[in-house]
Amino acid sequence: MVYCGKPSRGCQMCRTRRIKCDETKPTCHQCQKSRRQCPGYKDDFDLVFRNETQATERRARKASNGKKFHSTINFASPDTSYFTVPDLMIEDGAEILETPSSDSDTFMESRPLPALTIPVDEQAPCYFMSNYVITPRHAARGYFDFLMPMLKTESADSPIALAFSAVALAALGGRPDRRGSRWRGDSFLQYTRALRAVNLALQNPSQQLKDATLASIVMLGFFENMVTERGHASAWFSHVEGAVQVVKLRGKKQLRTKIGYSLFACVRNQMVIQCMASGKPPPLGSEWWISDFAKDDIGVFSVKLNLRVSELRHEINGALATYSRTPENFQKVMDLMKRAQAMEQDYQDWQVSLPSDWRARTVAWVDQIPGGEIAKAEVCPGRVDMYDDVWLANTWNHTRVARLFISGAIVRCAAWICSPVDYRTTPEYAQSVRLCVDLVTDIIASIPYHLGWRVGLSGTLITPGDMGSPITPETFSCPKALGGFFCLWPLFAINNSDYTSDSQRNWAKGRLIWISENLGLKHAKVLSAFQLRLPSMIIRRDCMLHTPPSAQMIAAAAARGFVPGSSTASMSPSPTLTTPSPNSNQTPTSSNSSPIPVLDRAGTSWMGAGNGGGAAGNAGGREGGYVLNPLQQREAMQREAWEKERSSLLKKASNSQGDSVERLVRAYLAV
Repeated sequence: MVYCGKPSRGCQMCRTRRIKCDETKPTCHQCQKSRRQCPGYKDDFDLVFRNETQATERRARKASNGKKFHSTINFASPDTSYFTVPDLMIEDGAEILETPSSDSDTFMESRPLPALTIPVDEQAPCYFMSNYVITPRHAARGYFDFLMPMLKTESADSPIALAFSAVALAALGGRPDRRGSRWRGDSFLQYTRALRAVNLALQNPSQQLKDATLASIVMLGFFENMVTERGHASAWFSHVEGAVQVVKLRGKKQLRTKIGYSLFACVRNQMVIQCMASGKPPPLGSEWWISDFAKDDIGVFSVKLNLRVSELRHEINGALATYSRTPENFQKVMDLMKRAQAMEQDYQDWQVSLPSDWRARTVAWVDQIPGGEIAKAEVCPGRVDMYDDVWLANTWNHTRVARLFISGAIVRCAAWICSPVDYRTTPEYAQSVRLCVDLVTDIIASIPYHLGWRVGLSGTLITPGDMGSPITPETFSCPKALGGFFCLWPLFAINNSDYTSDSQRNWAKGRLIWISENLGLKHAKVLSAFQLRLPSMIIRRDCMLHTPPSAQMIAAAAARGFVPGSSTASMSPSPTLTTPSPNSNQTPTSSNSSPIPVLDRAGTSWMGAGNGGGAAGNAGGREGGYVLNPLQQREAMQREAWEKERSSLLKKASNSQGDSVERLVRAYLAV
């Protein structure tokens, strides 16, 4: 800006005509007399100062015509006197400050200047802290808020510092513009060092119960969510189990400090997901994990109900796998179904009791997707809900997923009771369909909020691509990447639900793939490939344990060499088939020492397994085999059918992703 001296305050028309203006407002009398339109008066600031930016740019382009300069600016050199405002560009391993390359660039110095670099060990922590850490706010809790005070007091070679470094490098290296960089390899190197340091700390009695040791295990588990591929899909479960064991050893006194309580809540949230996914009850019982009920009665009450759902699911898995179809067991299964219905009522009562700031607000409705590609759409057709905090939205989704499990448990019990009648004709199934369709819709409506959609000052929706719009700190207080992490469990649940429509399932798969490719959480892509269908698949698992042999099975068994039992075989005690427990990976075995029939390599006869095979075969009059009585034939055929059905079920549910993913499905379906 150039100072123009004492200005003339007349209107533009009088100044152009070079006559004295009487400065009457809104129009001067000179213009009225001459019947001209008065253009008005300039602003006082414009009168005093003149904008010379364009003129300066023209002179600079004229002076630098034909000259080329280096594109980086050195702010550290004492000899540099002139520079322009740079754009920020990130290179592999450093931040490079570069000037724009358009014709309007102004260069006052012709010599090349070195670049200003920002080390990766400073970029990665800042990126992780800004995207994955939230502090407690109002009724909501924080997440990973124990990291900042802990890292200030720990040394650089401590387990928590190494684990945090590994996670931060993995988070930064997972960005779409950083694929192929060396940061991913560096993160694995730091992970290996952190794993070694954590193992040494666990072996040291003075360190195994420290906050830093538990925090290191939590961060190593989070690392698996970022980099897990198919071959290590179950590694996260191992870290969560280790963290739970440390929490148990630390006891209730860990709740006395702020950091200890934050760590306890973080481990508990992950343990709830693990228990629901694996069908295991919480260690030490659900009551032990809700000691902080008085501190947060609303949030912890939902955790309590979720833990009770895990316990109920474990009981149902065991009951439906082992109960014979007797009147007494029918009544026991009926009691389990009533308990599940009571839990659903508890959830509904909890929902009614919530204050207004806990409830979702519907802010938009989407009718159709431009282009029709539902898998790539940011919003699924239907509602878009907003919440006050991402932790509140995550709590809501955890309760919705738990209610999906409760409805599945009710339908499973109804299917077992009414078998062989189709369970889809029962009133329990009809009621579950109505409820679960609404739950799936509610989860889908919350996903845009988790992934960065907010409401701006004007009341319009602001998408992650509209971040140039004016928003307040409150409207975008939640990190987008952490919201994507919170989305994994609910998206996985609705992706594998029988009550999800095909378009909703395609959209959920697309969001999981988007989270994997854009937020760097690689485990999301593994979850998107699952082909589970619940509760229908687990009902199939329940029924196949009690399916009698069909005529085709009997004919196939006779063709392979089953022979009616002789008197010797009939007098021997009949082995009883022991059904595998819900959490066991073993196949059914015989309860006594009688040899189990094993098909030989030729596939034409059944050989005795163990030392008793030859004796039994000689007693039956067949060399190399033995005679089965009718009960043994039935059990052998049931075992063969069970193994065949189990293998087919696991392969279909895991979508042939490998043994590691198949192990997860085996735990999920309790087979």
